[in-house]
Amino acid sequence: MVYEGQDNISIKICSIDDTPECEGASFIKMDIEGAEWDALHGAEKTICRNKPKLALCIYHSDEDMIRIAEYIHELVPEYRLYVRHHTRRNHETVLYAVI
Repeated sequence: MVYEGQDNISIKICSIDDTPECEGASFIKMDIEGAEWDALHGAEKTICRNKPKLALCIYHSDEDMIRIAEYIHELVPEYRLYVRHHTRRNHETVLYAVI
């Protein structure tokens, strides 16, 4: 897959599920400037299979604050979810998911 970004820059991307090096993933951290939702869908099988610890930025949109937590809970209901805000400004809010 090729991602077409601003300024006509193309980047080859692949999902976590399709990356052999990620097969045994035990920790997934995402701060990818609002692309977390799409990336999580590309990691669904890995998350369900491995139940890795997750640290996911959810501050990029108001919608992400809710839908990412709900989606993670749907995938692995036994995850315990925590939210931590790391700055005084309106960014760096992270959803943590652990078993």
